[in-house]
Amino acid sequence: MNGCILINKTNLINNLSQIKKLSPDSKVMSMIKSNAYGHGIIEVAKLLDDSDAFAVATLEEARYLRNNNITKEIVCLQGFSNANEYLYCSENNIRPVIHDLSQINIIEETLLENNIKIWIKIDTGMNRLGFHAHDFHEVLNKCKENKKIENPIGIMTHLACADENNDVFSEKQINLLEKIVNNDDDIELSIFNSAGTIRYSKKLKYKRNWIRPGLMIYGINPCDELNDIHIKPVMTLKAPVVSVKECKKDDFIGYGQTYKVKKNTRIAALGIGYGDGVPRRLSNIGKVFFEGNIFNIVGRVSMDLIMIDIEDKNIQVGSNIELWGENINIKEVSSSIDAIPYELMCALGNRLSKKYI
Repeated sequence: MNGCILINKTNLINNLSQIKKLSPDSKVMSMIKSNAYGHGIIEVAKLLDDSDAFAVATLEEARYLRNNNITKEIVCLQGFSNANEYLYCSENNIRPVIHDLSQINIIEETLLENNIKIWIKIDTGMNRLGFHAHDFHEVLNKCKENKKIENPIGIMTHLACADENNDVFSEKQINLLEKIVNNDDDIELSIFNSAGTIRYSKKLKYKRNWIRPGLMIYGINPCDELNDIHIKPVMTLKAPVVSVKECKKDDFIGYGQTYKVKKNTRIAALGIGYGDGVPRRLSNIGKVFFEGNIFNIVGRVSMDLIMIDIEDKNIQVGSNIELWGENINIKEVSSSIDAIPYELMCALGNRLSKKYI
């Protein structure tokens, strides 16, 4: 018996609809990189057909989508690294992000048969990918001079602190990009990830705006404060009970004897572990849910098993126990071990089956 990832199709579609209501004047570039944050890239792409484009990290992800008959525009956030990849983008409606001078050289040296749309990434302070602000106009002009590059050209940046409770840096980044762009009518603009969309998108009046929601498409609010976005969790992780045994007070559970039983109780073993991507850090910390009850993970999470204390509850072998989802908020799970929801969802392994419900 293996663990299972349940994907709620209705909630996924609802979340995209809610995002569109939150920023009705923006186009939506749905983030489906890293196997759609563990939700299944092909299935999610089909369900999110109302998106204006999809965004992936690598050209390999874009190829996979094209090879599986996904035809919508794809934005490749890492862009291309050689002429053949640049040609592939132009031939397959893949819109690469240009963020390095080496890519400008490839553009200038490569003859295309087809036109291509691009995004230019500007580093406004995150110091990851992107051109420096003082190089922007030179890069933009080189792209505008190339007759194979279509207008409008997209300009994007990425917010470093939009999900932080005391964020003061995002406004500086937004103001810097707006100053650089200076109301240029021949470009499109993309600044906001999920947190940026929630907190700042209504302040931006630029008429050609794209938002890049990721986490909130999958039903997770990246901001701690309440707001008007009505999103619902898409992923529920469950694991079956494979054994139930009686344990006495002062018995030890699992590797290293890190948990000592406090009273006579019943311990259930779940068929899931760090070999499936469940963090070992949940040892003696994590909680699970079953039929209105919350139970503690006891002992160390092992490769294939997790032990839970079910006390006197009548839980049978074969029962499916929730680790996160509708009843256990994945943000609370990740916070308990100083992680983030992305980390938990993207780490889930191939042994887990997916069911779309």
